Amino acid sequence: MRSKTIVPLGLVAGLAMASVGLWAWAAAEIEAGFDAWVREAATAGWTVRSSAAHRAGWPLAAELVLTDATLDAGPELLPGGAGWTAQRAVLHVAPWSPGTLLVRLEGMQRVQAFGSAAVALRAARLTLTVDLAHPDAPVRLDGSDLRFAAPLAGMSVGLLAAELSQGAKPPQATLSAEAIALPPGWPLALGNRIASATMTLALEGTLPPPSADAAARAAAWRRAGGLLRVRHMALGWGPLGVTGTAALGLDPALQPDGTGTLRVVGFEQALSALAAGGVVRPAAAQAVRAVLVLLARTPEGGGTPEVTLPLTLHDGSLQVGSFPVARMPQWDWSAAP
Repeated sequence: MRSKTIVPLGLVAGLAMASVGLWAWAAAEIEAGFDAWVREAATAGWTVRSSAAHRAGWPLAAELVLTDATLDAGPELLPGGAGWTAQRAVLHVAPWSPGTLLVRLEGMQRVQAFGSAAVALRAARLTLTVDLAHPDAPVRLDGSDLRFAAPLAGMSVGLLAAELSQGAKPPQATLSAEAIALPPGWPLALGNRIASATMTLALEGTLPPPSADAAARAAAWRRAGGLLRVRHMALGWGPLGVTGTAALGLDPALQPDGTGTLRVVGFEQALSALAAGGVVRPAAAQAVRAVLVLLARTPEGGGTPEVTLPLTLHDGSLQVGSFPVARMPQWDWSAAP
């Protein structure tokens, strides 16, 4: 009788030991992979650090928990630098999906880019998904219920999604957000709620290595065929709906230069709101409305009138068709933040 009890207990103990051993091996693999990625990032000009790290997740998953995890790019890589700090970052691999790494970003987050002030936020969910089995597969970021602190206190985003396709030629990134509530103190004629915003960008031309000389990097990128393509953008804000494409590069003086096309619906209601909000004078809104009505077309089968606007940015002048509408400030590379 006793031997009959000992055998099952021994089997359970053996399975438990095997489970612990497998978890320890998987956690060690995550740790080693993370250390290798940190070294690769440093070679590319990024700095990754954390104040503490420990293993967790047994028995359901292998995890590496980082406290105060920070990813920084210095001004040699991006003008003004950029950085992201998470109160906690949990690297998670489940046994039933060993080829997928989930990175949960938890607690207070701080984001800074191009010399701007850091923006603090919290999210109900903010997760990176990395396909370990296919290094060229897109990296995805998914978030929900993002709530911002100063200097954007009162701003929130219901849903956020981003995807970086490093294996694509050229590299491509897509960012989309829904249910965007802007800070209540901002007096915006179109309202403080944006229904949705989406943008897909592709970067052409080889980026030069990190350097403190921003102008030299910009010139090298231009010589390498540097071009930023906006393959798709869409915005739904109050009565206004906008979609478009663009291609932006640098001219010989290293100033922004490019073309684009916007397709706009709801322009009549948007102009009325802008005039009522004091953004444009009523007479100017009426004149613009008259021109756009002449240019607008109604889709086949009916629907909301749509106007297509060709854009050109050249020699610091932004034009709609052949009409200059704004003078853009000159970019001083020597004073880049």
